[in-house]
Amino acid sequence: MSLKRKTYNLFHPKVGEIWCLHRVLPERSPFNSNRELEVTPDYLESLIGEKQEQGFRFVDLATFMDAAHGVKRGRQLINISFDDGFTDVFHHAYPVLKQHQIPFTLYVTTDMPDGKADLWWYQLEHMAKGNGEWFEETIKRIYDRREPVAAAMHEITSSTLDPTLCPELSLTWGEIREMVSGGLCTIGSHGVSHSALTLCSEEQVRFELSDSKRRLEEMLGVEVRHFSYPHSFYSDTTNRLVREAGYATAVIGYGGATRRRHGNNFFYRKFIVQP
Repeated sequence: MSLKRKTYNLFHPKVGEIWCLHRVLPERSPFNSNRELEVTPDYLESLIGEKQEQGFRFVDLATFMDAAHGVKRGRQLINISFDDGFTDVFHHAYPVLKQHQIPFTLYVTTDMPDGKADLWWYQLEHMAKGNGEWFEETIKRIYDRREPVAAAMHEITSSTLDPTLCPELSLTWGEIREMVSGGLCTIGSHGVSHSALTLCSEEQVRFELSDSKRRLEEMLGVEVRHFSYPHSFYSDTTNRLVREAGYATAVIGYGGATRRRHGNNFFYRKFIVQP
């Protein structure tokens, strides 16, 4: 290890990890790109137990951020977070977290509880009819286009939005309220439509940031100060717009340990993938 790295580590010690998860299901997808977004309840519980045995402490996001900015010191910390707003978080993750009194953060795409999100990656799974090679090739083509991904998916496959998927797979506002009222759940925004912000106009970015915040606060009665980038697409411009919209922190889904005084209130999370 270089002297520069050793010096950085000395003055920026590890605080812990912010975990990035999406879905918690008893049976995971057969398609790898969707499967890696899913863990089982048993795996989540075993991972929590393993980390507790190693001396990690599970905390809410406010406590984690205090430690990241040097306000408080302590043992290695973990904050568990979920992106999107799938109903299985309520039915399969929340019972585990509630049993063990584990705080967590839920970054909600507001079109999901509103019943109108385009969950194109699960629509694509249905269209694949078990053909994993076609599914993975199509996913790659969608992201290679570097344009709004939902539109790219429908153009490539000549499909239209399936309106039944979102109500079937998404959390309801009632389920979210129940988790918030339980005292373990911190709410953050994941945008309105799950659009990759770097592929949007500045006007659209401002709408995604401000309207999702407004909707969450209106429906849940809580202040929303945290944002998670859909698809982890971000830039200096979007970071500035996030701050201007009134968010205290922003996260993406890939990275490792979080270090104290990371700077700019922008954090990487540890993407949790079940083997």
